[in-house]
Amino acid sequence: SVVATILVSAGLDSLTDLVPPTEIVALAPPPSPPSPPPPTPSPPPSPFPPPPSPPPPSPPPSPPSPPPSPPPKPPPSPPPLPPPPPPITMRPPSPPPPTPPPPPEPITSRAVFPGYLQYCDVFLDYDNDEMLTPTDTKDGGEFFEPSSVTDSLGGFTLNVFARNSASFAKVIIKTYSNEGCVDSFSKTKPGMLALRAPMHASVITPLTTVAVEIASVYLITVERAAELILESLGLTEESIDSDLIFNVDPFQKLVIDGDDSLATVAYASVNLANAISMVSSLLHGAGTSSKTEAEAATLSAFAKRIGETNLVLRKKRRMLLGEYHSKSFLNMSDSSDISSIISSAVSLVSRTSPDVRVDTETKNTVARASAMASSYLLSAVSNTTSNNSGEEISKRCAASVKVMQDPELLEAVVDLGKEKSAATTSIITDLEFAYSEKFETAKASVLVLIPEYPPPPSPPSLPPPSTPALTFEISGATALLNHVTWTIWLSFTLALAASWREH
Repeated sequence: SVVATILVSAGLDSLTDLVPPTEIVALAPPPSPPSPPPPTPSPPPSPFPPPPSPPPPSPPPSPPSPPPSPPPKPPPSPPPLPPPPPPITMRPPSPPPPTPPPPPEPITSRAVFPGYLQYCDVFLDYDNDEMLTPTDTKDGGEFFEPSSVTDSLGGFTLNVFARNSASFAKVIIKTYSNEGCVDSFSKTKPGMLALRAPMHASVITPLTTVAVEIASVYLITVERAAELILESLGLTEESIDSDLIFNVDPFQKLVIDGDDSLATVAYASVNLANAISMVSSLLHGAGTSSKTEAEAATLSAFAKRIGETNLVLRKKRRMLLGEYHSKSFLNMSDSSDISSIISSAVSLVSRTSPDVRVDTETKNTVARASAMASSYLLSAVSNTTSNNSGEEISKRCAASVKVMQDPELLEAVVDLGKEKSAATTSIITDLEFAYSEKFETAKASVLVLIPEYPPPPSPPSLPPPSTPALTFEISGATALLNHVTWTIWLSFTLALAASWREH
């Protein structure tokens, strides 16, 4: 207590304020621990149980801990930069894409018999099977080969899918598949079953049909075959042009243009059609399997006759030059020529129909009737008093067809081939005496109606002159849109950064 009084009077709290801590430790060692108190004797056991000890006081409730603070949110990352707008450069305009090739032009032609074959089935024979080929992938009666029907003046159009799908596709007109197919001049059913022409021909006639057959037999072009036909007609060399057969309507030239130089071509077409109709009818009656087979053999016989005269005997042409100009190699007015063609046709058809037989008398009867009709038609040319106008020549051709291809006469020829009888023979032989009267009657009944030439195409209009102009590599609208997008993104990013700094 004395020490405490001294310390208080000195303004000290403890002795440590007087000396350094080391000295205090030396002067005042730590006191020894107090000794434990002596053991107290235990009281005697009480006979009663001890009272229960009170429960310890419960500790005061601790204040609720504050909820953990959420971790600070990182500042939102700015959206990615859009790609910079492409540079706006200027370059010359790119060349236009190549123009696709135009579709094949349709085939437009006309069937001339000498009248125009109206309402006849026509098609393009791609595969040379002489039939309209149905497709294997379509139903409903659709066909792969384009087909049509001729109009009242023999015209037709075929929409061509591909002109190169066949090496030699040809147009075929079938006269027997449609009952309404008739000659527009005489209104009679044609005696030939089919007419043929190459794709590029503007007309289809008996002459084009023979030209296609000559090209097939001798493996030459149809143009060369047409020239051989014109040579066999006795035309001079400077007058020979295949267009006269494939691309000229002789009756348009005769009637509209008044050009009678094509009368020889018109007469030849008529006489050839009459002869083919009679000879094929004879073969059909003699035992061929069909009229189609008989007509095919007849066409081949005429093709060989023309080809042998102008190809095989070409070396002898100079020796026969005088006769060449006075008499054609194929003289349709000579019964001996027709008779030899009948013999050739019988020989050809016997390869497939060996039972075909035609005796000499029957052959000569048909040959004389055919030659007589040809001679009568040509006699008007040498008659100076005759009217040789284009319309008159057309009427003569139509009258000859109406008489010689009369269904009753051709049926009599078929019966003559089957079995020679007095009745059928008389129908043909009597024609020789009554032909003039029949011819004039038929000429008075025909009606010649010639289609007008199509109008010439209008000249194409000249395109406006093109001026070279510079064009943007990208459009102005696209460039403006890219710049606006980039500006909006930059403004949004700067505003977001400023807001983050404030918070």
